[in-house]
Amino acid sequence: MINLKFFDATFISPSLSNYTFILFIWITIFLSVPHFFTNRKTKFDYPIAIVFSSIFFSMVMAFLSWNQSLFHSIIETSQYLSWPFYFYLVGHNFKVNTIEKIVVAFGLLYVMLYFYQYLNQGAVLFGKPLYGDEWTEDRGVIRIIFPGAGIFILTVFIALTKLTSKAPLKWLWVCILILGLVIPVMQVTRQFIAGVTLVYLYHLIVNVKAIYRVFIISFFLIGISVVVKMEIDSVKGVIEAGERDADLGKDYVRVLAAEYFLFDYAPNDWSRIFGSGAPYWGISSVGKFNERLGDEKGYYLSDVGIIAVYAMFGIAAVIGFILIWYKSFVLPLPKEFQYARYYLWYILFTSVTWFSVYHYHYIISTILAMYLFQKGYDLHVRKELLKKVFYKLKNKQAAELDEVG
Repeated sequence: MINLKFFDATFISPSLSNYTFILFIWITIFLSVPHFFTNRKTKFDYPIAIVFSSIFFSMVMAFLSWNQSLFHSIIETSQYLSWPFYFYLVGHNFKVNTIEKIVVAFGLLYVMLYFYQYLNQGAVLFGKPLYGDEWTEDRGVIRIIFPGAGIFILTVFIALTKLTSKAPLKWLWVCILILGLVIPVMQVTRQFIAGVTLVYLYHLIVNVKAIYRVFIISFFLIGISVVVKMEIDSVKGVIEAGERDADLGKDYVRVLAAEYFLFDYAPNDWSRIFGSGAPYWGISSVGKFNERLGDEKGYYLSDVGIIAVYAMFGIAAVIGFILIWYKSFVLPLPKEFQYARYYLWYILFTSVTWFSVYHYHYIISTILAMYLFQKGYDLHVRKELLKKVFYKLKNKQAAELDEVG
């Protein structure tokens, strides 16, 4: 049931799926929060605690600022509250190989379900269409934004890291990397395409000898040129959408929406600090207000990423994410764990105009990425400690030999 909710399966009862999902979220919270106080402290404990506390408190702000009932807030906000699962993972010390296998399995499931949906465009089996009740043409193609992309992105970056390591199954990693480019293009999602491509390019450049770097950059540029000249419908849709949005400049609807949610959305000063809460779309007072914003002006919280985090959950939540991203840049990692860093960078890159930073399609994969990041950092610390111990023993042995001599 939870797996089907993760991919937003439409062929099961929405109420059954939603309420089961909410139940499991709260069970996860009650099982996980105590580990925050009993576990050894990790690098992501406090940023995650800040984000979770801000989201949790936003339910109070939704009541005080918008008169949204606590029941409606619980129903809507629960989907964003699974962050404490990180503490559960740390407390039970799950093995890296186990987590990687689970991620890759779900990533491959994402691929299979996506292509199944693509081949059955007449029926919406997973997710929600952009407009109306069925898949429609957008950017020159039938555009299917498939739910659960976070786990696929993490799978792709695991494959990228495995390919340049001594890991077996090279053929599998190559296939996943190809799909990591093909599926974003088929979905005609620009930040998806740009984020994956930039990580590919960065990883290959830093992991090859200097003499090969110019070749890799040239290969990418030539490859892009060839793909553009092939006049594939989805590629043409991406280019035309980019040109159209660039021409609009400050009048681009996402720019206008970002300005609105940043400066004019909050009804009072308290909401400007602690957020307005997650609106129960079309049901509560704030939910109806947001529905009108979307229908009349085209302003959607899902289009403004980290600004939506600020609007709903306040300044502290944004600070929590900034701390997570800061750590993703400064903490050292062994090469075999670089995929965790890449995933957090991808979330940062797409957080400008997409809901990847806070949506339940991404939260669980973000939690897993941070846990794997922490495991990689722990391994680095152990290796450095062993080096110091070995160096001291070597120096001591040399000093003893000098005394004997």
